[in-house]
This record gives sequence, structure tokens and C-alpha cells, in this order.
Amino acid sequence: MKKAESELMACESADWCHRGLISAALSAQLGHRYDREGSALSGLITWLGLAAIFLLGMAVLSVIGLSTASAGVNGVLLAAVAWGLWYCGIRMISDPAQRHPVTGSALVTIGLAAAYGAMTLLTLARSDDLGADRMFSLLIVTAALSMATAYVYHLRWPLILSLLCLFHGLGAWHEYAGDGAYAAAIQDPPTMALTGAMCAALGLWHQHAEEGMLARYAGFGRLYVIFGLLYCNCSLWFLTLDFYSEAHALGWILCFSAACVAQIVLGARFRDGKLTGFGIVFLSIDLYTRFFEHFWGRLSMGLFLLIAGLAGVVLGWCFERRAEVVTQ
Repeated sequence: MKKAESELMACESADWCHRGLISAALSAQLGHRYDREGSALSGLITWLGLAAIFLLGMAVLSVIGLSTASAGVNGVLLAAVAWGLWYCGIRMISDPAQRHPVTGSALVTIGLAAAYGAMTLLTLARSDDLGADRMFSLLIVTAALSMATAYVYHLRWPLILSLLCLFHGLGAWHEYAGDGAYAAAIQDPPTMALTGAMCAALGLWHQHAEEGMLARYAGFGRLYVIFGLLYCNCSLWFLTLDFYSEAHALGWILCFSAACVAQIVLGARFRDGKLTGFGIVFLSIDLYTRFFEHFWGRLSMGLFLLIAGLAGVVLGWCFERRAEVVTQ
């Protein structure tokens, strides 16, 4: 909320109290909630204090863990930390004055991430071999815990963690490969594409329901749409690459292109910028990938980049001209 709006609400609550419309206790609560004096400094101090406590606590746990050299002990200690962070975050969120809503959401999310780490350590304590199946199962469990927390306490940050864990638990992964390079893969791209499309469809329904019976969960549907479109489009894009599906590459290229065009059309139809944006971005990636596959080995690097740049300028000019015609 802007500072001017907060000051207006504080003044209005004081005026209501003087008129006898609300009690003095309610007026004090509203005034405290919308009083923004020194909020930036107090927020900075709060975050610094929390960071110091967290880092010191992890340092102590690290010393204990190194001295014991036991994954089980480390897992129990990390589980205790996860519970403490989650509990403190929930207490802040449940505060009627809502003095630290962002801090509370952050602590809850960090606590859930620490819970995944604790489960991993406890699994390692039972068996030295942490296979992919066990890792994916732990991610699904973490996703369920995060989603339950998000819906019970109306929090969006845990929902973000839940969706990340869910899609990674279904077979998506990435890692740093060294020398500034990153690697990403999807275990079963067709299934992931279907799952992403279903998640995006659920998000569109959720956004519509947020205007009525799901008003308490405003913003949740947007996250479903974003994550669903991201993983759906990435999966379809991977399927167009030769090393994923060389025999059926042309079919997947047509499917990917059609999906991108459909997103642009649906975005324009429903005036949803997320659909339009994802469609345009991944259609551009599709065209660039096809251009790279067919001309990278046939042209010099300078000529390749020159043609790509000129094509981008020409397309941008055409789109701007089209937008001017539509608005006139």
C-alpha cells in the first residue's frame, strides 16, 4: 500500500473513533497497522536480525554435525530448525496487526525447504544410496506440505515452493555444469507437457473462481498458470530437439508451434497477458531454434547474427505498424 493511502487510512480510523463509529481498541489497531513511520528502517532491522539469528543457528548446527559426523543427528537438528522457522512464521502471519507478513511468509517457506533437507538427511541415515526415486518422493512430500500450508494460511510463497517441488518431483531437473554452463532435462517430456497444460488450465479456472468462492486465495491461480505454461512449453521445446526425439521431431515441431499460436490467440481472446507473453516468447524460441538448426552450420557467425538481428527488427516494425492500425 502506498504511503499516502496508509496515511489516509490512519486518519480515517482516528476520525471514526472520534465519531463513535468504532471502539478505541479497534482504532488503535487500525492506526498501528497503517502507520508507516519508520517502516523501512524497522523492516531492515528485522531482516538483519533474522539473518543473523539464522546464520548463527546454522553455524552452531554445523559444528554439532561435524563433531558427530552423523547424517541422522544432522537430520534431527535440521528438522527442529525447520519446525522452529515454520512455527515462528505462522505466528507472524497470524498476528492480527499484520506487522510482519512478508517476514512470516519467508520464514514459513524457508522452514518447508529445510524440512526437505531434513528428510533427505534422515533418508541418508537409513541408507547411503539416495536414488532418484527416493529424491522425487521426498520432493512430492514437500510439495504436499507446502501446498497444505499455502491453502490453510492463504500464503503464496509456499505455493511457489510447492509447484517447484511438484514439477521437479515429476522428473524435471537442472544443475550447474561448470564454466558458466547450465544443464536441464526432463525425464518424460510428453507427460510433463500434459501435466503443465493441466496445471495451466487449473490456474485459469482458479483465477475465475477467485472472483467468487475462492476470493481468499487471490493470486494462486496466476502461479498455476505461470508454472504450468513454463513447464508445458519447455517440455514441448525439448521434444523438438534432435537428441530428444529425432524420429518424430517434425511432428513435435508442429505441435509446439501450434501450442504457441494457441496461447497467443487465447491470450488475446481472454485479455490475459500471461498467455500472450508465454506464447510470443516460446514461439520466438521455436523460430530461433529452427533457424539455428538449419543455418548455423551453413553460414558464418557474423552473417548468421546479422540475418537474425535484421529479422528481429523487421518483425518488430511489422508488429508496431499492426498495433497502430488496430488502435486507430
